[in-house]
Amino acid sequence: MRQPPRGIDIGTHQDTFLVCAVVTIIVIRLQLWYTDYPQLGGGGLHIAHLLYGGAFMVLAIALLISYLGRPRRLPSAVLAGVGFGFFIDETGKFVTEDNDYFFQPTAAIIYVVFILLFFGLRHIRTRRGFTQREYLMNAIDLFGDAAGGRGLSEYDKARALDLLERARDEPLAPPVRDAIEAADAVPTPLPRGIVRWTKTARERYFQATTTPWFRHGLDVAVALWVVVNIASVLVFGLVPGAELGAVQSGFDSDELGDLGFVNIASIVSAAVAQCINVAGLTRLRRDRVGAYKMFERSLFVTLFVTQVFVFAESSFASAGGMIVTIALLVTVRYMIREEALRGVA
Repeated sequence: MRQPPRGIDIGTHQDTFLVCAVVTIIVIRLQLWYTDYPQLGGGGLHIAHLLYGGAFMVLAIALLISYLGRPRRLPSAVLAGVGFGFFIDETGKFVTEDNDYFFQPTAAIIYVVFILLFFGLRHIRTRRGFTQREYLMNAIDLFGDAAGGRGLSEYDKARALDLLERARDEPLAPPVRDAIEAADAVPTPLPRGIVRWTKTARERYFQATTTPWFRHGLDVAVALWVVVNIASVLVFGLVPGAELGAVQSGFDSDELGDLGFVNIASIVSAAVAQCINVAGLTRLRRDRVGAYKMFERSLFVTLFVTQVFVFAESSFASAGGMIVTIALLVTVRYMIREEALRGVA
């Protein structure tokens, strides 16, 4: 059975959906906390923000099923992510008999759902490489946008021809290539906003890596990060009376004798992550890309294991740690990609 063809920008759209959903939840919780949890409605009515989530997701579906063309896909991913964030933030109301929005395990449940979504979407993206048929259909998709009045940009034309080169054995590839080559290309618009910022950041990164202080500064920064994290694990796990954040319901304290499974699991997984960090630190000077990949694995352990238990213990109070971890992961993955582009990897 043939698998449905995937869009060549599947990664961008999936990541946009997940990021928008996570950001929406964080914004909702912060806004509700800042405004002292107001309620819309009255007279026995309560307009839950679940309804806003449904409205945003309906808009995303309407865009996708009503209009052709690639320009609608990224906005649809944004709308769908925002809608899903509104929706899943109400989980506590629908897993408790008394509709308890503040049900403590809600944060852990939501976090696990996002982990499952991440791996499920990633499987769709990476279970196999793109086939020649998929390259061909994506090239046709790019070319089809030229009929929408915007014209075929030089960048999209080059990208479509590159995709067709990878689909050379498909019977339709030659006639499609002839049509694209014959089409007039309009100048590629100058990069704006985040695209321009990304290009500037890449150039500055390349410049920084050629300076003598880069390696030394990176060594010091990573070493400090590892030391601080190892110290945290040792203090919180071994020093009696040290607190691990909010004490889990049912425990008198976070002293060593009172630690439950959630507390112990968070300490052990954090220790594993720091061991990986140490391994990366030892190879930083001789193999920068290899060290970066070790740091990436450590952050994956923190994000997909440690943070699950931290959320189960501290609920949404631990969102700050998650945000920092994601920011570090994005930074490390960016550095790996840029090193690969330079031919270092």
